[in-house]
Amino acid sequence: MPTGSTKSQARKRRAAVLDANEAAVQTLDAAPPQSAGARSNGPPPDAGTQVSDRAWWIGCAVVLFVAALFRVLYLELKPLHHDEGVNGFFLLGLLRQGSYQYNPGNYHGPTLYYFTLPIAYLAESRHALGTWALRSVTAAFGLATVWLSLSLRRYIGAIGALACAALIAVSPGMVFFSRYYIHEMLFVFFTLGIVVGALRFYEGEGVRRDNEATKGSGTLGLGVAASSIALVVLTLETVYHYATLTRTTTVALLVLILACLVALSLLLLRFDGARSFYLVLASASAALMFATKETAFISAGVLLIAWGMSELWVRIVARTKWARQPEPKRKKGKDKRATQTASSFAPLRLIETFGGWTHIIYLLIAALSVFLFINTIYYSSFFTNPKGVKDAVEALMIWRKTGESGFHGYPFYKFFEWLVFGNYAGEYRFGEEGPLVLLAALGALLAAWKTRRRFPLFAALWGFGLFAAYSIIEYKTPWLALSWLLPLAITGGYAIDKLYRARAQSWRVISLVLVGACLLIAAYQSYQLNFVHYDDDKYPYVYAHTRREFHDLIARMEEITARTPNKYDAGINVAVENQEYWPLPWYIRDYKRIGYTGHVVETSDAVILVKTSQVPQVESLLGNRYVRVGGTYQLRPGVDLALFGRRDLVTP
Repeated sequence: MPTGSTKSQARKRRAAVLDANEAAVQTLDAAPPQSAGARSNGPPPDAGTQVSDRAWWIGCAVVLFVAALFRVLYLELKPLHHDEGVNGFFLLGLLRQGSYQYNPGNYHGPTLYYFTLPIAYLAESRHALGTWALRSVTAAFGLATVWLSLSLRRYIGAIGALACAALIAVSPGMVFFSRYYIHEMLFVFFTLGIVVGALRFYEGEGVRRDNEATKGSGTLGLGVAASSIALVVLTLETVYHYATLTRTTTVALLVLILACLVALSLLLLRFDGARSFYLVLASASAALMFATKETAFISAGVLLIAWGMSELWVRIVARTKWARQPEPKRKKGKDKRATQTASSFAPLRLIETFGGWTHIIYLLIAALSVFLFINTIYYSSFFTNPKGVKDAVEALMIWRKTGESGFHGYPFYKFFEWLVFGNYAGEYRFGEEGPLVLLAALGALLAAWKTRRRFPLFAALWGFGLFAAYSIIEYKTPWLALSWLLPLAITGGYAIDKLYRARAQSWRVISLVLVGACLLIAAYQSYQLNFVHYDDDKYPYVYAHTRREFHDLIARMEEITARTPNKYDAGINVAVENQEYWPLPWYIRDYKRIGYTGHVVETSDAVILVKTSQVPQVESLLGNRYVRVGGTYQLRPGVDLALFGRRDLVTP
């Protein structure tokens, strides 16, 4: 077991690692050092490029403030999309009936509803549940993604991290879907959580492996494995027997699960040091990513491939003359491992770094157990739906069939046409993410050409790898792009940092002008997309979205029902064919008498809603007892609705 002196030394080494990481960002890409005895004719290449703590915190505050403004202002401005209405319906079932069962046919995970539940419960208790409450959750995750990207400062530099966060903050797509109640922003945040957690775990300092420290480490490792396996077994036992267990047995099992969690945390801390916190963080992020969307296996696969390719690339090209770069200078007395941690990430060093194969196996058992525990909890709806665990596996096959189907099917180049440049709505123009993609392409070239740092190259491969993977899949929707916009923003931030730290002073000016132009263009596009043209199909992100006149339809419906003795007791007949009425159920959720007939029937309800093609049926069957109100309301392209009110309730 480590002594107090050992712990003190470990803290010093961790501090050295962090210092070296910061220094490496500024020195690995610098020009070769001058020969011994040579006089310096000026400041070093990156003199003046360091960012003071004050400037850093001011920059972070400004970026987060702008990101918050774009995400929370006028959240109810645009009506809910079809998918948002469906998600709201699932949330209402969980909120009001306490029931949610994962359905693989829906092929989206349960995390969105459970993360929304606290704020929805609070809003419902104050009779304030509305669209703002729904979208505030995804807006919060969008803002959290900007915040978490700032933690990449040690890997792409302070200027790079600020540029990356700013690009995410004003990206039209990132803003649009942060204001959208679907799973995408949660998915993106958890993916970044995996990367940040894995990086921090790798660079963190574990327990010393000297003779004294290794005494009892085998016992600790067995304890880690035993508590991990017990956690999973007890969880599965509770899930699959929850309905038949007595209250006492249920409480006992839950207490044992909690005890296993506490024991696992304490044993990991003793076994592998404080860095084990980041292992749990990465594993939990991976679990939540899989519990959010079934496309997680694509992101996980691309992350692993990008890591392997970046390692392979650097190991190959580092031996060539054109790619060879000087190692960062080490100050006398500095721990060698600090510099190695900053500049090395070779697979062959992983075994040694993590304490040998036995140590690694125990850590993997712990990480896998945390992953299974979290997924089991969510997919079983907190022990109440054991079938949901099996359905989670089945959903992967359903999504594979969906990806191969013609539904939302587009050719290979469609994402490029949507987001970068192409013929859209009859005209050739640059897409909303053109500046970001071009900046990321520059960063990818710089990372591959003149650097020995793996992370920028990994981010580029991650981003463009996902771009390629989703382009190959026939199924395409604009919100899928968020998965690669994040790593492309990281790569673009690296490009700005690289240019800013170039030897020539002019490059610093160029880098600031370049990022400023990209941010201004993106901010203008975000404003136009999110606050002006949010229902205009000429914009790729506006994908079969509900038209703004839908708000007028709801207002006219409420005017008519308000003339009844009790507004929410008024009958509403939704006779729209083929269930093409979403997101209507969210907006009329408080009415008690709603009939979703799907066709025109004899009725005395206060209002009737039909498609325009059904208008002759209403006039033929119901005669002059009902009056058409307000003409035609376009729900979305191809779906036109007509509203009829009972004649005695419609004002002449």
